[in-house]
Amino acid sequence: MHTRSIARGGTLAAALGAVPVASAHGGEAAPPMPQWFALAVLLVGVVAAVGSAAVRDRTSATVALGGAFAGLVVAATGAVGLVQLSPVETLAASQPAIARAWFGPLTLGIGLAVVVGSLVVGRMRWPDRPRYAALGMLLGLWVTYPVLVPGSLTNPVGYLLVAAVLLAVGYVVRRDAGGLLERALADRPSKWFGAGTGVVAGLFFAFSMGMLTFVPEPGGNVDLSESFVTTARVANPLVYWPGLEFHLHDFLGTTPLSGVLSVGMVGMVGLVAVLVGLNAALLGYQWRANDATGSAEVTTGTAAVAAPNACCCCGPVVAELAVVSVGPAAAAPLYWLFVDLASPLGALFFVASVALLTGNLARAGTAEL
Repeated sequence: MHTRSIARGGTLAAALGAVPVASAHGGEAAPPMPQWFALAVLLVGVVAAVGSAAVRDRTSATVALGGAFAGLVVAATGAVGLVQLSPVETLAASQPAIARAWFGPLTLGIGLAVVVGSLVVGRMRWPDRPRYAALGMLLGLWVTYPVLVPGSLTNPVGYLLVAAVLLAVGYVVRRDAGGLLERALADRPSKWFGAGTGVVAGLFFAFSMGMLTFVPEPGGNVDLSESFVTTARVANPLVYWPGLEFHLHDFLGTTPLSGVLSVGMVGMVGLVAVLVGLNAALLGYQWRANDATGSAEVTTGTAAVAAPNACCCCGPVVAELAVVSVGPAAAAPLYWLFVDLASPLGALFFVASVALLTGNLARAGTAEL
């Protein structure tokens, strides 16, 4: 089975730069149910999660966290269904929303703007915390890497850049929010809320970007009636990574499950999922710690923590919502603008998500100093 036959697009596919090629369905087979059904499930989950936060001042924090988590699970289920049921058909390489000739200059311009902006803002606003500027510059280099580095998929610099970003994020979180997160994770309800939310986010991203799919596309010389596991060399994020390609014909005895997992893909999805989970644990801790302080303070803390999570997690379904709203033909350019691995918007979404989630943890931690 070729990697392209099971790689499935979503906004985060390009964001992490990890999906080899795009559609899981090919648009040929009719979906088992209409896509709007998954959208309805998504909306029910969102209403449940938001409703739990809204009634936070009328119930205990633990009950509110349970309701919010249940809503997140339902919303994630709907979001995964929205992606899996997508009727968007595979487009020819000559049909991106923006001519490919513009991708290189746009990628270089956006990445350099992030590098220079991080240096200038970091030096002006946080001169005593050069780690912020350093992390921002590394994220900007992440965007520009495919254009700046010759032979980028095999260049050792790519592996060093991935490692540097992971280490820089870990250093900033540990340095600025370590104490606060230790207290948050010492609280069992907050810890489990954060862990559960991180797992749900990781699975959501994995399905959104095509690492996992319940709708494998027949292709190559592989018989999809048989299960298999094989090694694979997977391009992106940034470079080639060792990985596994698999197909389970009767996953849990009910449905097929296919996927492509590589060291780089798991690392990048894991990074975002961990950051989402830590932010969620912090949210739970704020709810429980502020039980006796009134709803105004709780609401403010909730908005400060939830906003970066929402911005990060809503991205993978933007194109799918466009499909539901205006139809596959009209939404296809937007869809491929994000799915195309050469598009600068995907990489920008990833670095913005990491910056928002890391920055929120650092802001919360330094606010107590």
